[in-house]
This record gives sequence, structure tokens and C-alpha cells, in this order.
Amino acid sequence: MKATIRPATEKASLSAECTLGLTPDYQGLHRDCRQTRDIPLPHSRGLLLVRRCGCTCHRGTGSAS
Repeated sequence: MKATIRPATEKASLSAECTLGLTPDYQGLHRDCRQTRDIPLPHSRGLLLVRRCGCTCHRGTGSAS
């Protein structure tokens, strides 16, 4: 079986709050995550200023179109 390698630009990254929320002492920070949607760079064609959090609980939210 061949492994699929995704470019770094497609890698799901977590926000600072969700990353820290994975540790036992900081689980409450997860609910403070505000990166729930993609924010496009003004006047650009598809470039993102801020990418939404890659956390599984944020995947169902839409993007800013």
C-alpha cells in the first residue's frame, strides 16, 4: 500500500487554543478557539489570511465566501 503525501499547505493545523487544549491541564481552552472559518485575504483570489482550525469539531463549519 502506497502512502499518500499531502503538501504542507494542505496539512490540517490546529489553533493555539486547540493545540494547548489537548494537554490534560488545559482542556478548557479548546472552547476558546475562534478560528472556526477561513478568512480570505482581501482582494485576493483564494489566498487565506487565516485558515480555520483543523480540529475535528470545527470541520463542519463553513468558510467565509
